[in-house]
Amino acid sequence: MTATKLLTTGAVIKWSELTFEDRGQLLVAIPVSEEKGATLVKGIVVRIKPGGTWTSCEKGKAQEVVGVIWKGKGSARVGEERSSLVPSSALYAPSGVEYEVTADQGEEITLYIWQSILPEGSVVASKPKLFNSLYNEETQLKGFTGNDPSQKIENPANMNFLFWPGTGSARLSLHCGIQQPGQSFAVHKHPHSSELFIGVEGKGEIYLDGEWHPFEAGDLLYVPQGIFHGTRNLNTGEGAARFVTTGGPTPFDASFYTFAGVSPEVRNPSE
Repeated sequence: MTATKLLTTGAVIKWSELTFEDRGQLLVAIPVSEEKGATLVKGIVVRIKPGGTWTSCEKGKAQEVVGVIWKGKGSARVGEERSSLVPSSALYAPSGVEYEVTADQGEEITLYIWQSILPEGSVVASKPKLFNSLYNEETQLKGFTGNDPSQKIENPANMNFLFWPGTGSARLSLHCGIQQPGQSFAVHKHPHSSELFIGVEGKGEIYLDGEWHPFEAGDLLYVPQGIFHGTRNLNTGEGAARFVTTGGPTPFDASFYTFAGVSPEVRNPSE
């Protein structure tokens, strides 16, 4: 089965399957792209060698960007704002705003990137939140029951909203699902959005269009519009660890925020 066909119907992409291009101070893999059959979102994985810098690319295109640090420490700049980075740090670069990530702490950085073109006429915020952490519990989705009537869930996991309309994100979203031992994030689908998410820590299973698949830190899941997907952590008992994933629908799915009882309107977080 070809990569294009896989992405057209959704795909689990293992860390070991990524192919990196050596660009000197950077190793770059592009597992999710329009050329490979994906729509609405592009997924890039960058390994930044110590002393190296990843900068805004694809000049001439107004790309909205979300990035997550999986491994390593360094620093980032989005526009004029700067921040230090550690594993679980996340950044948001509004459409047309330059950003860069630098491995200036003597460690290699592994950076996951979500990228999408913002349609003309979209509502944008004037002062969106640019930096966050995956484990920020300020705004959460709890008790989500999904929209697949064939699936039952008794112990729902919580999801942190990190970049979403309430923080000024115009199109992309970044959520972090915390599946404690025995917990699941309910199977669901997005009629108008593609989804791309990654494994952050631990091991669990992901559901893709009728089947459960093993999934662990570093792996990616791409899901086209209208395809059922979800996560679960069946590990229980002594020594069982949490299973953490992060990602989000593109464009953001307003129904998530309505279910959580918060506004799905794009706005500045201070409003």
